Amino acid sequence: MHDTISLLRELNAHDFTSGAEIAQRLAISRASVSLGLSKAETYGVHLVRRHGVGYRLEQPIDWLDQTLIEGYLQPDSIAKVVVSNTLGSTNRQLLLDPQHGKLLVTEWQDAGRGRLGRPWMGVLGGSLLFSLAWRFDGGSAQLAGLPLAVGVAVASVLRQAGVTAIGLKWPNDLLLQLHANEWAKVGGILIEMQGDALGPSHVVIGIGLNIAQPDANQLDQAAASLMSAGLNCGRNELLARLMNQLEITLNQFSQTGFSALRPQWEALHTWPNELLNAIAPNGQIKTGYFAGLSADGSLRLNTPEGESLIHTGDVSLRRAAT
Repeated sequence: MHDTISLLRELNAHDFTSGAEIAQRLAISRASVSLGLSKAETYGVHLVRRHGVGYRLEQPIDWLDQTLIEGYLQPDSIAKVVVSNTLGSTNRQLLLDPQHGKLLVTEWQDAGRGRLGRPWMGVLGGSLLFSLAWRFDGGSAQLAGLPLAVGVAVASVLRQAGVTAIGLKWPNDLLLQLHANEWAKVGGILIEMQGDALGPSHVVIGIGLNIAQPDANQLDQAAASLMSAGLNCGRNELLARLMNQLEITLNQFSQTGFSALRPQWEALHTWPNELLNAIAPNGQIKTGYFAGLSADGSLRLNTPEGESLIHTGDVSLRRAAT
């Protein structure tokens, strides 16, 4: 049984392809082709159907391609690229076998997650959903600030790829500046770890990026797309660029920790002069102004009671009462 995405990969937006031709290529029945393509709308894909002629995509899809990705990697890259059509979650899958340097990317996630168990919604052909496995010799204590280091790497690549309005929100969101004081989420980072307290640590770094605009009806916050913000390369090239930079950044992090990357993160902070709410996992809120980061990536907040150090939680803008 071929999945719907495999069938969609046989189509293009320029010419009609007959069901018989697809069935012959994939060695399946015409009925299987018809049934599979009938589910295209589930993935947000619109088809043009012409009786007796076949199918074509209404809009072209920039499919992920292992060969193309590998062609954009640096010659000395250690990346082991695996492309999948559908997974529950790239992080969960990679945690089953976190080989150092394995890069798992999928067209579609059924159970993608963000921080705090929030769902991550993707767009077929319009998202970049991937996880990278990395081994560190040290234990968990030496990995403080890793999500922030990854954020610096991703933001720097996006800026080089034409997305100049990118910013970072503590601890692991990527935002796009839409207007003077209006930001929308364009990506997120989720890091999960296996290993002993003293090391070594096997880390899986999950990253999700909106290349195209996601469906606003499925979201609980403002979202934006990289394409609308000047992205000047395709998904395959962007993924390889991200991998090239992540290798550099993660090797640096393993030597120096987060402190060497702290100035870059602070320069990319979205709300340097705004009143913030720091929300702890238990729901408690502290309000204050951004005062920078500590060496381990904790948030320093200037509050009426003095400086407060926030180790975990989330941050939002404190909106003035109306």
